[in-house]
Amino acid sequence: MEKKRRGLPVERGGEKGRKKANQKPNPPARGKVRRLLRLSTVLSLPALPALLRKLAQAEGRRKGFRVEQFKLTARDGTRLSAALYVPEGEGPFPALIMVHSWMLNRWQCHLYAPYFASSGYVVLAYDCRGWGSSGGQVYCADPDHELNDLEDAIDWLTERSGLPLKEGALGVTGISYGGGHSFLVALRDPRVRTVVPMAGWTDLAASLVPGGSVKFFWGLLLVATATWATRLNPRNPLYRWVSTLLLGRGDRREFEEDMRKRSCLHLAGECVKPMLIVGSWNDDLFEPNQMMDFYSRLQAPKMLYISNGIHGLDAAVGPRWVGKEIWELTRRWFDYWLKGEENGILEEPAVRLYRPWKKQVEAEEEWPPPGIRTHTIYLGRDEGLFKLTSKPGGRREEAVLRPRLLTPANSGPSIVRPQAMGLFVPGPRREAGEGFFSFTTSPAKRDFELLGPPRLHLRVVPRDRRVQVNALLYDVPPDDQGLPRLITYGTATLEDVEPGKETEQVVELFAADYLLPRGHRFRLTLSGSNPTFVLPVPGKGLRVVYGEGLSYLELPLRES
Repeated sequence: MEKKRRGLPVERGGEKGRKKANQKPNPPARGKVRRLLRLSTVLSLPALPALLRKLAQAEGRRKGFRVEQFKLTARDGTRLSAALYVPEGEGPFPALIMVHSWMLNRWQCHLYAPYFASSGYVVLAYDCRGWGSSGGQVYCADPDHELNDLEDAIDWLTERSGLPLKEGALGVTGISYGGGHSFLVALRDPRVRTVVPMAGWTDLAASLVPGGSVKFFWGLLLVATATWATRLNPRNPLYRWVSTLLLGRGDRREFEEDMRKRSCLHLAGECVKPMLIVGSWNDDLFEPNQMMDFYSRLQAPKMLYISNGIHGLDAAVGPRWVGKEIWELTRRWFDYWLKGEENGILEEPAVRLYRPWKKQVEAEEEWPPPGIRTHTIYLGRDEGLFKLTSKPGGRREEAVLRPRLLTPANSGPSIVRPQAMGLFVPGPRREAGEGFFSFTTSPAKRDFELLGPPRLHLRVVPRDRRVQVNALLYDVPPDDQGLPRLITYGTATLEDVEPGKETEQVVELFAADYLLPRGHRFRLTLSGSNPTFVLPVPGKGLRVVYGEGLSYLELPLRES
């Protein structure tokens, strides 16, 4: 008698049985279910805003506020979809305007708005032009479009909403795209009392084209996700920027002017608005450097919070999980400046930094923190080996650095940084190879904390009119026990240079907080390309000049 064992079918003999065994099985039922689920999800997308509206209204009934939907008309006639959160009571209420992130809409703000509406704030969120169900097309925080829209939203809220608002108690916040708006409006509208920009930019050119190098993956993602928001208008500035950067068409000076008028770092010293700035070590779109630079120049009450996640993620999850501390601090900041609550926030340390090597947030009194000293180490050669030494010396020499598309000396995955998840990016075990070479220190005699942005001053002789150099800083374990670990990195592309003419190039590496243990060594690797981060520049490359103190690296360190 034939039996089945362990659930396996028993093949019956004969030609008929063999044919049956060779037949392909019918698609499983769960495959059909998956396809139906995908189809139903696509068909339900038009109903998603209505569903979210109902969910928001239901939450408002539970937590003591109401949610209203309406169309806000901008000064040029563009209609913007908006949501208004109004707390129960007679007021007067402080008010907040929340600006959503790139490729999202006002419903992103529903993750945060109830947190404030249930605490007595009127909150206005709207779809920026081109996004969500608003009209128009995106112009990427243009002063004559998006920033006018933000001021029009302020006009409506303060003058035409009919709500009992507290005089002079208006704040603005947002993440990523909304963070950039928050920075910019602080220098533009006197009615804004304070802002909390999160994962925003202060220098848009440095964000998209750091050191003149094009962030290929970020640029591709930003343009691809904006196809709906641009309405595929070939004259949209996003496509003009792509044409200028990738195809060399258009006026480069016009691109630079577009970047400047959408940036505020050069005006930071003129800003008088109290500001809580939130960034992240592993944000490789809007790196922490520009936020720290803005913070240092800002002449107003201020706080700085640096988390560990990828671009915008820690704050984006809202007042829960990793975002809980960020949003609690934000509410206390707004409570002090908009409600007038004496909650002691200005008596607390002004800077809070996530320590990746401790896996916790710690406070610092200021930025740069006390005890940080700039240690200068020089690129040279000793006994035939490239070295980093504390004293300038050795004769002048040159080494050719050529671009190579496939190089082990790279910064690892862009957008989703492994360090944000507690992983590390390994470096090449060898000190030199095709397209890269390295300079290494002697073993550290004590623990050192690197805290801030390292700066590389490099003498180079270009071999083409357009060349690129990438700097990667590694931690090398004792006796090469394990692979080097990437600490930070930077890039620079030199445009329209004269081949053969020596020049100095400053490469600012991205700010980091890293503990170099005793016995470990710093290694500076120079690479002709970094294709996982920026668009490579083909050609003959350049010659790096070292020795005689001509090229050197500045490290912000303190003994730990």
